[in-house]
Amino acid sequence: MFNESHIQVGAGRYIQHHGAIKELGSEAAYFGRRAFLLISDELVSGKVMEKLSASLNTVGIEYKTMIYSGPSTQKSFDYITGQVKEYDTDVIIGVGGGRILDIAKAAGDIVNAKIITVPTSAATCAAYAILYVVYGEDGSVEKSGFLKHEISAVIVDTDIVVYDCPVRYLASGIADAMAKKPEFLFTMLNLGDEGRTVTSDIATSIAGYTYAKYIAKGLQAIREFKGKKDTVLLDDIVCMNIMLTGMVSNLSTGGKQLAIAHNLYDAICCLHKEIRAEYLHGEIVGMALPLQIAVNGGTLEEINECKSFMAKIGCPTSLAAVGFPNDKKKMEELILYIHKKTIANDMVLFNKIKDGIRYIV
Repeated sequence: MFNESHIQVGAGRYIQHHGAIKELGSEAAYFGRRAFLLISDELVSGKVMEKLSASLNTVGIEYKTMIYSGPSTQKSFDYITGQVKEYDTDVIIGVGGGRILDIAKAAGDIVNAKIITVPTSAATCAAYAILYVVYGEDGSVEKSGFLKHEISAVIVDTDIVVYDCPVRYLASGIADAMAKKPEFLFTMLNLGDEGRTVTSDIATSIAGYTYAKYIAKGLQAIREFKGKKDTVLLDDIVCMNIMLTGMVSNLSTGGKQLAIAHNLYDAICCLHKEIRAEYLHGEIVGMALPLQIAVNGGTLEEINECKSFMAKIGCPTSLAAVGFPNDKKKMEELILYIHKKTIANDMVLFNKIKDGIRYIV
């Protein structure tokens, strides 16, 4: 049914509340006595290291800390794997954003160590998803890797992801999460019964729920975030960005996924690194959603609703807004890349992409 691959619904444990980072030591103690902390940068280290150390020291866990700025590439995986092996690690703990969490997941999977993720923003579902993105040395997306075992624990401290994080990251996470519904619809339209399983149906239902919730309550959550309020809605949105969207990805692991919006992101990574350097993953994906909806055959009302919402939460809504060059040849190159990455031999799709790009120019 799933091409002999196994389905992992989520993480072993998901912990989200104020001060949750204090539980890191007790969670790590379930899996061993030696931990390897992989931290994204000095800024993150300054925010969390004192609390991380105190939590691990309380339960007597030995640990090594490394701040690593390298990209999520096979070269990085190999390097970190070597460091983890040398330290004889029981559990690898990734602390930071999607890049470092993916590296931690890949290295932990290679050495068969337990994996704990500690996201420092609600910008992506990387902390919960059992896949990691493998980039090429040129910045292009090469493939996705899938873990042999689920993530052991995800620790989301709302004191960090809400009270000590720019609102831009929450908005980016909302935009990225919203992509699941139109991208799943595209997959179902193109694969039909071949791509439809009970797990993909459930994933589609969850994606539909979260999309509607974001449209209805997302702007209110952004306002509450800016006011640093402690509300059930804001807590729910953080959970949706990280856990529910990660669960959607995990449930769909058994089937092929096709996506225009994420393939536009891939194109930007490969062809326009200067844009990728300035914008978050979810911001670029969210900008591409009107194109995805148009290719799906969505109505102008649906396209405009999505575009209006992205503008309201502060995400870019056009290629021009992110600095894409006003150059016909560059635009053709972008369209060709998206088409080739999606279904290269489908010329009807090519024409739909070419026509739909007008909604994000």
